[in-house]
Amino acid sequence: MGSLRFISFNSWLIIINVAVFFVDGSLLKNAARPVLTFNNVPPMTAHSPPLLSRGPQAVSKEPGSSFTIVKFDPANGMAVGQERYTMMTPAQAYGHFSTELGFNAKAGQPVWKLRDWKLPEVWRFVTFQFLHANFWHLAMNMFGLFVFGGMVEQYLGFKKYAAYYLVCGVFGAVMYLFLNLLGQRVGLRLPGVLVENSYTPLVGASAGVFGVIIACAKVSPNAVFQLAFPPIPMKIKFIAYGYVALAMLNLLRGGQNAGGDAAHVGGAIAGFFFIRNSHLLRDFFDVIGDSRKNPARPAQDFRREIVDEILAKVSSQGLASLTEGERAILKRESEKGVKK
Repeated sequence: MGSLRFISFNSWLIIINVAVFFVDGSLLKNAARPVLTFNNVPPMTAHSPPLLSRGPQAVSKEPGSSFTIVKFDPANGMAVGQERYTMMTPAQAYGHFSTELGFNAKAGQPVWKLRDWKLPEVWRFVTFQFLHANFWHLAMNMFGLFVFGGMVEQYLGFKKYAAYYLVCGVFGAVMYLFLNLLGQRVGLRLPGVLVENSYTPLVGASAGVFGVIIACAKVSPNAVFQLAFPPIPMKIKFIAYGYVALAMLNLLRGGQNAGGDAAHVGGAIAGFFFIRNSHLLRDFFDVIGDSRKNPARPAQDFRREIVDEILAKVSSQGLASLTEGERAILKRESEKGVKK
């Protein structure tokens, strides 16, 4: 990943998310395809009679438009269930996460194919993090990364920050999956359990962003940010845990976007753990190659570069110019030197 380091990974995240949103929503808008988002047809068996379908005469190609297919038993002509499809742009269709597709997927997103068991589409645990429902969804998440991401990347470094962000996003999907399985497959009815349909799509960078904000509460807990609303200064640790508390409250009461808040809480929990155990992120990218066999560059070289940049800043601008994150890095490196 050394060739990508001419800008920060946090900047890459913002660039990629914005590019995906505008390319998929503008250039590929006319390639929208139907994706199953609701299903209440009884499970088929080898001895089940074939079902006849009756759907709309014309289907809108506009992304976000929906239509319903009604299933009939040919033996008696009675309706036995229905399936609801939503038109999605290609990236949304192939990249969104849902319990049904990401865990125990059934083929049959296209209307013209029969559903059949197949392997879970595990890439969705990552790809959903780069998709957004609308412009404001994108803008809020990218603003969060812009404000908080740089501090965490300074603390972890390029590669560990990349692993940290993606892991928080994955755990956001895992939390959503777990709570939805409890509600849909196990049938539990408890506060926080998600009873929404297992085909409900999950998209957004929010799980990773929540992980980043929680990391700031560890890296620089007393840094003060000026809130837009209400317009008051507040320490970042109160902002971070306040956001998580609000998400947890909405999840427990089953409010609007409870599924999204399940992912937020999952990302925050993962962030709380991994910012305190960042050594576990070291081999995250070894799934595509063993970094220990072909190390591109020792990790300590990158840490030394960061420390040298901070010391140069102290020399030119004084100690008071350092941010809380930069002070934390110097403190951590000096403690390592004492231990040695």
